[in-house]
Amino acid sequence: MMRESKSFERGGIQLPTSGISRIGDLRSKEVINIVDGRRLGFVKDVEFSLESGRILSVVLPGPWSFFHLFGKETEMVIPWRDIRKIGEEIILVDIRDSHT
Repeated sequence: MMRESKSFERGGIQLPTSGISRIGDLRSKEVINIVDGRRLGFVKDVEFSLESGRILSVVLPGPWSFFHLFGKETEMVIPWRDIRKIGEEIILVDIRDSHT
């Protein structure tokens, strides 16, 4: 017996029309700043609001530094409003201030 395929939207995290269905899908994408073309790294984590269920920002591991050797790692937090496009393999962001 064949089950009818139904299209439904899960409650919770609201992603823009990006083809992303799970947060884990973001981790496989490289983040690139469209302002200067720099490769910023891959998504490490996301922050979201428990109240609204919406993503607030994506978190990337910081660059290697002397402090990383002692277990302290800086992170780059990119607000969701700075994300311009999510593609098959990359996420384009528009960062013009001191995030980087």
